[in-house]
Amino acid sequence: MKRFKNILVAVDPKSGSEALIKRAVTVGQRNQARLTVVVVIKEAPMPLRTEPPVVAKEPIINIIEEFPGDTPVPVTSKSPADFQERIPVTIEESPQDVQEYIIQEEKHDLEQIVASIRQVGVQVSSKVLSGSPFLEIIREVLRGGYDLVMIAAKSRSGLKEALFGSTTMHLMRKCPCPVWVMNPAQPKHYSHILAAVDPTPSDEERNALNIQILDLATSLAHRERCELLIIHTWSFTVESHVQSGRVKVPQSKLDEWLRGVRDAHRRSLGKLLQLYDLEKLKHQVYLLKGEAGRLIPALAAAREVELIVMGTLSRSGVAGLLIGNTAEKVLRQVDCSVLTVKPEGFITPVKLDA
Repeated sequence: MKRFKNILVAVDPKSGSEALIKRAVTVGQRNQARLTVVVVIKEAPMPLRTEPPVVAKEPIINIIEEFPGDTPVPVTSKSPADFQERIPVTIEESPQDVQEYIIQEEKHDLEQIVASIRQVGVQVSSKVLSGSPFLEIIREVLRGGYDLVMIAAKSRSGLKEALFGSTTMHLMRKCPCPVWVMNPAQPKHYSHILAAVDPTPSDEERNALNIQILDLATSLAHRERCELLIIHTWSFTVESHVQSGRVKVPQSKLDEWLRGVRDAHRRSLGKLLQLYDLEKLKHQVYLLKGEAGRLIPALAAAREVELIVMGTLSRSGVAGLLIGNTAEKVLRQVDCSVLTVKPEGFITPVKLDA
């Protein structure tokens, strides 16, 4: 079974992280792992120098610095319940002093979280990081040698609006270890885990990634005592050419080719699954004809899957910048938790500060 030993849990100070912490504690207990709970706050900008006023000979541009009286100013607000009530502190020295005060406040809040985790016997520590969230999380992974990052999706409606273009998507693209993005609205116990694999005889990197995916998925399914669903999709590009009318092939010959392609995929999938003792798990295996980016979310929705385990293998040739078209399409459509895995030897484009 795959075991995590050193887990980084990234919490958001502005939103509740209770569900994420509970899941992280459960994973920590079952793996006898160490947790590090971190929060990342953005750095305060350096104050601009005040320049002496310059008197222009002629007015150049009329600059408006206020909204017209009849135009409502857009505002963003948070519910008071989103923040712990505190007595405001007056700070007049510099933005850096404000930053330092906020860091101390976050350390105090994190220590409360850590104390509750210690009570259940899990090794845990905490850190406050400063900078761009995804960069600082990845740098901490590089410094600490973590084997899993856990983070909560921010969107209350699910992952659809939270992943793409967010801190979580950056992590899925560039973080060197697996990233578990959790939907806080889901139940504590998983009933269905879906593993998406793509065995290809001629592609060693992809096949190694399939093994990582199934190692994780089978281990989690054992520990959750839930049903494991395994999906592999296939297609035959020649069929689309025939359907478009660009070429003509007798239907009997096309059917023969399709059977051959399907049987080849079936053999590849069977060879992969032979590595696992699935009889000890409640499981179902799906070999579906069609586009993975459509079929994986459809199956996840139909079977009410709580967690998808999938790879992020890109063909772009630019390490860490993309996660592959299939993964992008899936993440845009699902509203369940997602655990993404990268190939062995993946090199993140993020570097530690010199």
